[in-house]
Amino acid sequence: MSMKNFDDIKNVWQTSGEESLPDAGEITLRIQKTRRRMIRKNIIGGTILCFTFFYICFIGWYYHFEQWTTRAGIVIILLAILLGVTFNTRLVQLLLKHGDLTLDNAAYLHQLIHLRNTQRAIRTKGISLYFLLLTLGIVLYMMEFARRSLSFGIIAYTLTLAWIAFSWFYIRKKTVARQEREINEQIDNIEKLIKRMEKE
Repeated sequence: MSMKNFDDIKNVWQTSGEESLPDAGEITLRIQKTRRRMIRKNIIGGTILCFTFFYICFIGWYYHFEQWTTRAGIVIILLAILLGVTFNTRLVQLLLKHGDLTLDNAAYLHQLIHLRNTQRAIRTKGISLYFLLLTLGIVLYMMEFARRSLSFGIIAYTLTLAWIAFSWFYIRKKTVARQEREINEQIDNIEKLIKRMEKE
């Protein structure tokens, strides 16, 4: 949003007598801060996934496995990681692209809505596919080791699947809800500003 837009918004707030909305500069700082935080988290997540990818490649190359299921598991895990890196990269690109504060209010609002919809699609369909591939890969990878000892296999599968379930049903939902709340708050504030300016 251009500084002219924010000056207009500030004037509207000062004449409206309502104190429910923060200062225009404060709204801009919140949007920029949230966007930077989201970019940083996605870059860190993508970097961790890249290191994990190379580590798993090293394991697959260096160690000799007896069963084909182990190598198939490694390949599927690597595909899941590549998918995760792709999603993180896509979100960073969108966040960088949709950070243009020189746009007018309506265009900036449209960018935020597009970002929210794309992020929602990635966080639902994309992450579902990621978790499905990762779970399948881990199950196949662990077969060779689980067959060597029944008690080890039961413990390992139970702990691994419990962690995946916890990540899927708790951590993922909490993360998605927080990100949705952050971007919805930005959209709501911009919508309120636009409506108030139209009334004036």
